[in-house]
Amino acid sequence: MAAVGLLLVGAALAGPSTAQAAHAGERAPREVVVQDDAELLHRSTSQVRRTLRNLARSGATRVRITAGWSALAPEPQARRRPRFDERDSRRYAREPIARLDRAIVLARAAGLEVQMDLAFWAPRWAVSRPLRSAERQRWRPDVRRYGRFVTAIARRYSGRFDDPRRPGRRLPAVRQWTTWNEPNHAGFLLPQWERVDGVLLAASPHHYRRMHEAGYAAIKRVDARNAVLIGGLASRGSAAAGERRGMQPLRFLRELACVDDRLEPLTDERCRGFAALRADGFSYHPYTLGTRPDARSTLPDEVGIGELGRLSDLLGALHARGRIEHPLELYLTEYGYETSPPDPTRGVNPRAHARYLGLAAFLAWQRPDVRMFPQFLVRDIGPDLRFAAGTGARWRDFQTGLLDFRGRAKPAARAFVMPFWAYRDGADIVIFGQVRPGGGGHAVRIERQSASGRWENLATRPATTASGAEELGLVTDAEGFFVRRVTTTERVRLRARWLRPMHDLSTSTDLVVR
Repeated sequence: MAAVGLLLVGAALAGPSTAQAAHAGERAPREVVVQDDAELLHRSTSQVRRTLRNLARSGATRVRITAGWSALAPEPQARRRPRFDERDSRRYAREPIARLDRAIVLARAAGLEVQMDLAFWAPRWAVSRPLRSAERQRWRPDVRRYGRFVTAIARRYSGRFDDPRRPGRRLPAVRQWTTWNEPNHAGFLLPQWERVDGVLLAASPHHYRRMHEAGYAAIKRVDARNAVLIGGLASRGSAAAGERRGMQPLRFLRELACVDDRLEPLTDERCRGFAALRADGFSYHPYTLGTRPDARSTLPDEVGIGELGRLSDLLGALHARGRIEHPLELYLTEYGYETSPPDPTRGVNPRAHARYLGLAAFLAWQRPDVRMFPQFLVRDIGPDLRFAAGTGARWRDFQTGLLDFRGRAKPAARAFVMPFWAYRDGADIVIFGQVRPGGGGHAVRIERQSASGRWENLATRPATTASGAEELGLVTDAEGFFVRRVTTTERVRLRARWLRPMHDLSTSTDLVVR
């Protein structure tokens, strides 16, 4: 906890830094993005509509949806490419693209923006070496064909494409895009490393760079207003090199920018013709898996959500050296925790899950360059009944939802609507929170639990001053955030209460501060 306290002392508690203050005045509010392809692409229309409305009501501002190349392309398991115009989405698989249309139409109807991930996997006819698993082809996807696929999807969601199921109307425009998903993960791109003249060299960053350049150019040709994010990196990687060993994100980023560990340019064949990376932001998945959000990795090139400064520093240094065209802000596009239950083999308990989401929101809020905070999934995937009970295989899919697989709210649902965190700083307790739904200006009170178990209002003062009048209530800022202080050396259980709620979940997760 001391490390977290020191971070805040230099930022919000002592008043915002010059950079933070300037940044806060220049940028748009932070967005809250949720991804759950199973819920948004593979449920009934009424279920998808209900899920999207509930997300908007709970404070989400955007949904991330995968446009899966292999899911949408015709004959994705064929060895030879079928004859069709790859730039025309009307030639793609009818049912999968209809589900994608439906999700985007219903998201916009619910008031949510869309981020489109042009991602996994490739059709078998579009890779340089087919793998045994016919459905997960990812060995050096053909860059030109990927560019044509991106063109087809960007044109379809340009705002100028007729809706095939609503005569006289057009499909909504999508204005934010990501190119591929976790290219530093062996499950999404191969090879990660390759042997050249007896030496293992990084392969995936250089192939991904070509894919991103093709995707970026295609999306911008359709509409220059489109924002294209680069990266989408997983936060973890292997300490050893290998064809199927995922790469640590900072190492991947340096290779992507064609520099070595000292940020000096690489001059080998992989970087021939290198040009500064073009993007409108950097997408990142800052998972900390089973550890606390503020845990530090033992590997030097891994970055969890509590270590984002190292990623920002590297991005800034690469821009300063001309390896990235424009300064890039961070878009956190996936984050979550497996919970146990339901998974008996991995995960944190559901109450810890809720607290960790509050701490993660706090850590992201501290970073002035973070533009987006994510939640990955709405609902747990649930068990794979083909495998025996109690085995890891039965629960191999993600159980990171706000709801369990039966649709019942987990404690995380409350933490999503009202993230909350508190910690001790000397004789004071610092209290952070947010009310997400409906914009800022919410009336909130901080409450403590008495010895009798009753919740009582607690007088607090603003966190940005060393002293000040104590108040029983507060009003959040324009984004729904608040930071307060209270002086006490006692062990206390705290929570925040939303005084004029527009949602059933009107109290935050409660926390004990010692």
